[in-house]
Amino acid sequence: MVTPLQIIGYKKSGKTAVTEALIKALSPTYRVNAIKHDAHQAAMDVQGTDSDRFARAGAHSVVLQSDQGLFYHQTDGAPTSADAIADWLPDQSDILLIEGFKPDPYPKIVMLRSQDQASDFQNFANVKVFASLSEHPDASLNGLPAIIDWVKNYIHQGVDHVSDELTHFNDQNRAKMVDVTDKAVTHRVALATGQITMHPDTLNRIHEGQIKKGDVLAVAQVAGIMAAKQTSSLIPMCHLIPLTGVDIHFTDNDTDTITVTAKVKTKHVTGVEIEALLAVQTTLLTIYDMCKAIDRGMLINQVHLVEKDGGKSGHFVYQD
Repeated sequence: MVTPLQIIGYKKSGKTAVTEALIKALSPTYRVNAIKHDAHQAAMDVQGTDSDRFARAGAHSVVLQSDQGLFYHQTDGAPTSADAIADWLPDQSDILLIEGFKPDPYPKIVMLRSQDQASDFQNFANVKVFASLSEHPDASLNGLPAIIDWVKNYIHQGVDHVSDELTHFNDQNRAKMVDVTDKAVTHRVALATGQITMHPDTLNRIHEGQIKKGDVLAVAQVAGIMAAKQTSSLIPMCHLIPLTGVDIHFTDNDTDTITVTAKVKTKHVTGVEIEALLAVQTTLLTIYDMCKAIDRGMLINQVHLVEKDGGKSGHFVYQD
């Protein structure tokens, strides 16, 4: 998971210089993404420019390519907080550097100008260190080398705590449903799989439609779809998610094993990995239930997430 770090301060405090230097220093080792509060040189949405004209004409999204890079503009429902933008970003990253967005809750380096005091930032949460590009009495880090060294050490010492912190516990160390109120809505998809191994005669009877309870795979397919839609009722901390698609497929080896795959989709603020896994498990259990009268030794195995995409954690692919 990503380790976020904000660089905040007032104008002319050196935020951009620090962000640029950190990207250069960290990118040989880590995948680094950066969010900047604005991009003046790109002239995004300046009246009369192409992006402004396209947006005013009603375009939902505008992408500009120039010698300064690729800039994305979203007219309607665009994320505005660093947290929402981070969740929207399609690329995986190890380190997310955020320049600006003072009120956001991420760990912060505060850049001080000569006229600033540390007390000026007392209302901002999660300040880790005060820094300055020149000597400053309130700064514990002075100059770019000191800032870079501190960040490298912070990542090395704190990455496990920052990125792997369990979020299903409240301040009393009791279970809670994670608050996703402020997360951005994105397209999310999960693919899961599993197998059931049986006596060869059992699989042959399924192929020939000779199971007394009915069409095994048809019933199991419906059961898996129903299960995906009921996930929040069965798994305590899962959110109630409006699913936009559930698709269950069967393959077999013509001998003794049926493989089930379930793909689940949504456009929401949290992912559908559990929905996909529950769909697979329920489909497999239904096959067992339909056939148990003739084969109680069936074995369910190899149930796992194959792939997921969307959200802050990005793209995951199972590695065997």
